[in-house]
Amino acid sequence: MNFKNHPLIISFINNYLYLCCQQSKQIRPDMKITPILLSLLLLLLSCSQSNETGTLFLHADALMEEHPDSVLRLLDLPPEEIKELSGNECARYALLLARATDKCKLSLLPCDSLLNVALDYYDDDEKEKAVALLYKGRLAVEMKKAEEATTCFQKGLTIIQDFPEELKTKNLLLSSLGNIYFDAGYYDKSMEIYETMYECCTTYLDKSIALNNISTYYCLIDEKDSTLMFQHQALNYAIASGDSLQIAMSKHNLSLEFDSFDELDSALYYAKMALKELPQKENHGNCYFNLGDLLLKTGKNKDSALYYLTKALDDIPIESKASCLKSLYNLEKENGDYKTANTYLEEHSAIIDSLFYMEQSTEIQQLIYEYNTKMRVREEQLKGKRIIYRTIVGFVSICMLIILAYQNHINRKKRIQLQYKQSLEQAQNKLSSLETTIENNQLMITLLKQEQNNLKQEHENKEQQVEEREQTIARLKEEKQQLLHWLFAQSSIYQKVITLSKQTSSNKKQMKALTTTEQEQLKKTVFGIYQSYISFLHNEYPRLMEDDQLLLCLQETSLSPLAIAICFGYTDTHPLNQKKYRMKKRMSREESEV
Repeated sequence: MNFKNHPLIISFINNYLYLCCQQSKQIRPDMKITPILLSLLLLLLSCSQSNETGTLFLHADALMEEHPDSVLRLLDLPPEEIKELSGNECARYALLLARATDKCKLSLLPCDSLLNVALDYYDDDEKEKAVALLYKGRLAVEMKKAEEATTCFQKGLTIIQDFPEELKTKNLLLSSLGNIYFDAGYYDKSMEIYETMYECCTTYLDKSIALNNISTYYCLIDEKDSTLMFQHQALNYAIASGDSLQIAMSKHNLSLEFDSFDELDSALYYAKMALKELPQKENHGNCYFNLGDLLLKTGKNKDSALYYLTKALDDIPIESKASCLKSLYNLEKENGDYKTANTYLEEHSAIIDSLFYMEQSTEIQQLIYEYNTKMRVREEQLKGKRIIYRTIVGFVSICMLIILAYQNHINRKKRIQLQYKQSLEQAQNKLSSLETTIENNQLMITLLKQEQNNLKQEHENKEQQVEEREQTIARLKEEKQQLLHWLFAQSSIYQKVITLSKQTSSNKKQMKALTTTEQEQLKKTVFGIYQSYISFLHNEYPRLMEDDQLLLCLQETSLSPLAIAICFGYTDTHPLNQKKYRMKKRMSREESEV
């Protein structure tokens, strides 16, 4: 992000210069906004830059697995922009850049200083520290510093133990450490690490990679059965993963292993399969060399051997190129082309010599690199000191300006306070009086509201009590009514009525009803038991006759209409209905008069 043309920066500079010009004159009171302006400026700039950087990192992380080359282009930032990154952003940038560089199989040397920043930023209880140690270790391997690389990988594994979900990082650390031990000749130790790596694998691809390493170990110690078993398992996992590159590599390894056990036909078969499976975008040099060398060994097709060996020269590293030239020398020698064979032999010798001098120059380059690194660190330290010095000077200058502006503001405020002191005192006195009146009124309102709430609560309590008493009365009335019915049911006259109501004769003239004497007995019994109800009817309906009162009492019982008719000397209900009709007329007449 370029800050030179930022409008907020320009505004800040203009304000700052104007303030400096006013130092010898009267400083304006509104200059007190300078610190606010400075704080707002820094906040806006930091937020803007942080958002842009965060978006860039998210985009890079999303493209990492499928397009690491695109990630490298995205992360190709100018040095001045890298310097503007915060500590967290710089550390994250370092890990993303190292990861993309490693995936593209490029040198990690340009990431060295950034990886140091990440190592300093992250603590040992953060998983990012383990990732930084992984790539720092791989850089050390590249620089042929096996001891430093081993330390980095071991420390990374110690940290990653606290993060069991980070299996990918753990696998990469184990694989790198195993390769270190393998290259150093500690084969048994490397085997233990490869087995641990396999146990941590969660994908078919990772399992295939781990089994490839295990198979290489058994091939080294000349155990054919174990070698081929693990390599076939690695191939099966590669096929299950669907990764064409890993499939090709597994078949290529099978070819090399069959070759080491002198099974040239099987080796040749898998060499052809590996070349067929290898994606076009990948380097084919090793496959060409292996296939050409096997064709040369079998002697089946020397022309094809010459074709593949010649193609391999352009795509294989310089170490393998020497072997390829030696094979071409042998092939042309067998063909009788001694001139071409001699040319290949001379190139072979030249590469052997260059490898020797390259080893020496590599050591010199390492020393030069270490010296340059120390100089860069020292330069960064001096640059940091200069920045701190400038920051302190700027801060002190701004503080002095703020103090001057604030002092001027205080003096002006004092003059205004002296001019309006009396007015302020009067206003304060009046304000105090008003506040007292308001407080008294508020207190009165509070007391009235409290009294209102108390009355309301008391009213609600009384209503609740009335409701509870009404419920109690209703319950008691019901119990009383049930008790009266029970008393009536216990009387002999009631039993008589029940017996008569059960008559089954079809001739009504043969049916019996209560005699006059029994009717009087019934009336006396009912009036005695339902005395309170009779009193109620007498008060409410004075025109009702005794028979009417008796009928109403009997209706309150559980007697059937026929039983009630028998109580009045009838053997059917027709006369009873007439009696009910006349009784209702008398009751309705009284209600209408009222």
